[in-house]
Amino acid sequence: MKTYWMALCVATLGVASAHAQAPYPDHPVRMVVGFAAGGSTDLVARIVANKLSAVLGQAIVVENKAGAGGTIATDAVAKSKADGYTLLFGTSSHAINTTLYKRLPYDPNDVVPVSVVASVPMVLAVTPSVKANNAKELVDDIRRNPAKYSYGSAGKGSALHMAVELLKYQEKIEVIHVPFRGASQAIQSVMAGDVQFLTDAVSTAAPMVQSGKLKALAVTTATRSSVLPNVPTMKEAGFPNYETSIWNMVMVPRGTPTPVIEKLSAALQTVVRDAEVKQRMQKIGVEPVIGSTPEKAAAFVQAETRRWAEVIKAGNIQPE
Repeated sequence: MKTYWMALCVATLGVASAHAQAPYPDHPVRMVVGFAAGGSTDLVARIVANKLSAVLGQAIVVENKAGAGGTIATDAVAKSKADGYTLLFGTSSHAINTTLYKRLPYDPNDVVPVSVVASVPMVLAVTPSVKANNAKELVDDIRRNPAKYSYGSAGKGSALHMAVELLKYQEKIEVIHVPFRGASQAIQSVMAGDVQFLTDAVSTAAPMVQSGKLKALAVTTATRSSVLPNVPTMKEAGFPNYETSIWNMVMVPRGTPTPVIEKLSAALQTVVRDAEVKQRMQKIGVEPVIGSTPEKAAAFVQAETRRWAEVIKAGNIQPE
């Protein structure tokens, strides 16, 4: 009998050990997106999730938790088990929110970067009745006539808002901000001429530009957009220090085992190098980011957090 129980214990320990050492991932992974389904962030998340599922051999289930500029989703992931089975599809709002909100339901360090996977250029666009034909003319006219201009955004602290705040900060200009509940409402207002301009992701603004409903003046990234190749960059337009984008990054709860983070990072780099993924991203104006390790991603977040903190404090920007 004693021999039987010893054998049973050994067998049980063996099963437990095998379970503990099961290769990651051995069941579906959840990817939480802090913005609504159908938006530019959600579109990129689903492109990444679809290919990541094939690379890892497990389903990647996208879950939208929209609200409060991504803080609801970040909070949910920060409080999740640190085992690699809950991922945050983060955006530049993560770096912005760290300073924008005096109180967050989580510590920003409760989620850690795995890899930056995409960069979404924005376009500075005006209602067609605005006479300015380039970014320099627009800024000069705002400086002369600040009261005649207003700009729309997807809400205070959104990437669309902060892109104009960065321009205001660098050029020392003042212009009225009109926040909306989302980018679609903001862009509709600009097309109608209720507000004069905005910055918006090229992935959503390009069709309006191509149809003549918006007039594009410049893109916000260092290189031109593949979907708006004739639109100059802000640097080409005479703003050498101006550059920003909506970036997308996969993050995990603090405490996630290093081997899991490294495996995820390697898998994500395989994803963004995939020809089909690159084609699908570039078709909607999104650029895949190649070579982002956890270390590079962490350094990037820190730099972005410092930059937006400077802009937010200088403009005394308060959340809604």
